[in-house]
Amino acid sequence: MYLLKSYFQYMNSPEEAVQSLLKECSFSQACVGYLTAALSWVLFFNILDGVSFPVLLLKICVVFAAEITVGYFLASFCGLFFDFLHVETSPAKLFVLLGAAGYIKSLLIAFALISAVIPVAHLGWLAPLALFLVFALQLGFLTRGVKRAYHVSYAKSFFAWIFAGVPILVAFGLLLTFFIWGISLLL
Repeated sequence: MYLLKSYFQYMNSPEEAVQSLLKECSFSQACVGYLTAALSWVLFFNILDGVSFPVLLLKICVVFAAEITVGYFLASFCGLFFDFLHVETSPAKLFVLLGAAGYIKSLLIAFALISAVIPVAHLGWLAPLALFLVFALQLGFLTRGVKRAYHVSYAKSFFAWIFAGVPILVAFGLLLTFFIWGISLLL
């Protein structure tokens, strides 16, 4: 019920809804958003795999932990960017905003269901489009949310999220490189 109330409040007045969300700064609300995102990821990539229930739960738990970890880092780096600009922010509030943006990833479930019902819409060619659309919508929500919450320009808000994402992509790339290097040493 609270989610519907929040949704309609956002539709009526986005700025007031974002301010209310950040004023509450509820960790549990953020976690529900991250859990929704994790469920969306797992269903999107496993819709037709016939995965057993325990394996599905394990995947959801692992992706949920990854979502929260990425959320911590994104909020911290975004807060660091705004500290450089002398804008008063809170990484905890940015973490909650990222959790709210996790609901956008539930669109992935819709794409997965479309690909499951319509055999022609195979997820192989639909997946890149779906992922691009969801990430663009999420970046737009986060950019507008920070702009409304902290009254900065769209450009500063956008580059704050880009600034936050670069170290995470670099860390992921390094982990992947070391993983591949480690496997090559074993062979």
